[in-house]
Amino acid sequence: MKYWMLCNALCLSLGLSFTALANHNDSHKSDADSGCADKNNPDFSISSYDTNKDGVVTKQEYLNANKRNTEKLFAHLDANQDGKLDQTEQAEIEAVYKLIHEDMCTKQIII
Repeated sequence: MKYWMLCNALCLSLGLSFTALANHNDSHKSDADSGCADKNNPDFSISSYDTNKDGVVTKQEYLNANKRNTEKLFAHLDANQDGKLDQTEQAEIEAVYKLIHEDMCTKQIII
């Protein structure tokens, strides 16, 4: 059940990520033939949201990190519903973002 909740949350986050991906693709337009030049060294870490460096991202830290982050999205990403994104949840989120990035680069989708 938690797995499906996380999958649904990540699908929702994909929908909310189109703006970011559009901006990302704009940065690669000058080198359209190579797709994403930096796709082998991406940084999808959300650990930078952890402003007090305690290893978890609280809801408030998540909301403060990006104006597009919402309480609803946080609730979906927080698979165990404990009010914070622990390191396991962060790793799963980052892995999905990386897969989305690689897929977009491979297909050279411009939004």
